[in-house]
Amino acid sequence: MPLSFRLFSVGFSLVCFGVGLYALASGILGKKMKILPCLIYTIYYLLGNALILAGIVGAYALADAYEYEKVFNFINGTIGNLLHSIVLALVLRRFLGTDFWQGLAAAFLGDFIAYTANSVLQEAAAYYSPTFGGMYLYTFITIFIPYLAVLPIAAVVVWILRKSSFYRYFSHLFSRRSWAAGTLLFSFLLMCVWQVLDWLYPDTAPGVGYSIFFFALIVVALFWVQFLAMYAAGQDKIRAQEETIAQNQAHMELLEELQQEIRAFRHDFTNLFSGLTLQAQEGDLAGIQEFMRKTSSYFDEKLGQEIQQMDGLNHITLYPLRSLLTAKLADMRKREIHSALEVLYPVDSKVVMETEDLLRSLGILIDNAMEAAPQTAGTVRIVLLQEEKELYIAVANNYDQAPELSALSRKGYTTKGKGRGTGLTSYRRIVSRCKGCVARTYLKDGYFVQELRLPAA
Repeated sequence: MPLSFRLFSVGFSLVCFGVGLYALASGILGKKMKILPCLIYTIYYLLGNALILAGIVGAYALADAYEYEKVFNFINGTIGNLLHSIVLALVLRRFLGTDFWQGLAAAFLGDFIAYTANSVLQEAAAYYSPTFGGMYLYTFITIFIPYLAVLPIAAVVVWILRKSSFYRYFSHLFSRRSWAAGTLLFSFLLMCVWQVLDWLYPDTAPGVGYSIFFFALIVVALFWVQFLAMYAAGQDKIRAQEETIAQNQAHMELLEELQQEIRAFRHDFTNLFSGLTLQAQEGDLAGIQEFMRKTSSYFDEKLGQEIQQMDGLNHITLYPLRSLLTAKLADMRKREIHSALEVLYPVDSKVVMETEDLLRSLGILIDNAMEAAPQTAGTVRIVLLQEEKELYIAVANNYDQAPELSALSRKGYTTKGKGRGTGLTSYRRIVSRCKGCVARTYLKDGYFVQELRLPAA
């Protein structure tokens, strides 16, 4: 058989497998398949495996590796698959904006599914295929068909996962570090299962039971992952409901406080109006004007801020965002921090950033502003401006000592003491994976300002 045909066979097999891996990983994450990242990863997979194959041939030629063939193949296969999965996770993060760890777990699961389907078909084809006089036909049946079959199998699996909304539950497994670590470990062990079986049972003959067992293993593994994901989603939903209840209570407290302020203002205004009546009877025009000026400033001082905040909150049609701001404003009142909320136009959810990420980002900015504001006469200003093409968010706070802007980009930087400073790191990570989002930080007129611009979806 010519060397060119052998190289073509290897290349064809690797291309089919690389495309299948990308399709499965992106399908597990619920992302649409894009040509450019798929092409980039397939080229890498082809070249990377060629280098690994060359390394294997060189190792066998330079050393007596046949004596340790089982151990060598196990280590090489595990490290090679791990490297391919890491690169795939990086490609998904760069072009699809997915979280790296979610992409890595999806790559592990995709490798397990693709390798299982290919291995079962390849072993069965080699075992049951009759002896042909031509090696080309035998190669086509035992190599081309099994690797080519990875593509339709991947398409079917992705279709099933999307119909069952697997990706929605899968993301919940990474809402906590312990769950994320467990998911990564479980996915990695699934990816290594074939290496372990090849090591322990290298001479296993394929059969009907053999095929059913391993295809059933795919179903059980995906079912178990989805079960864990649904449990995690349920826990997140319960926690979100508890937070919503707490935020609603804060909203009610704000309304009650406003009502009390209105009652107090009504009582004070009645007393002030009695004095105005006497001045009007005496024709004291200057006194009446002074009264009106004082009454206007008194109204702004007593009720203007609360009414402005209520108007701003009513402009926010995205309920989780309104609840978050209500809770933060209530927290600032408890800390005796002067707060100002400006929402000029209705704010909706039509931005590229997911609602959960938007809440986390804004929550981090407001928490940092409250922590950085002076203990006496602290002020936090929040601005939300919904425009046609973007949502503009700004959070500003005054300060006792100007922060180091150059140090803010350092991981873990904080002025709050040891063990703090993770919020800004999480905030930058969220913004970096949101396509088109721009964050800016600067000092102006005695305020530390943090801006975030979110393009419209």
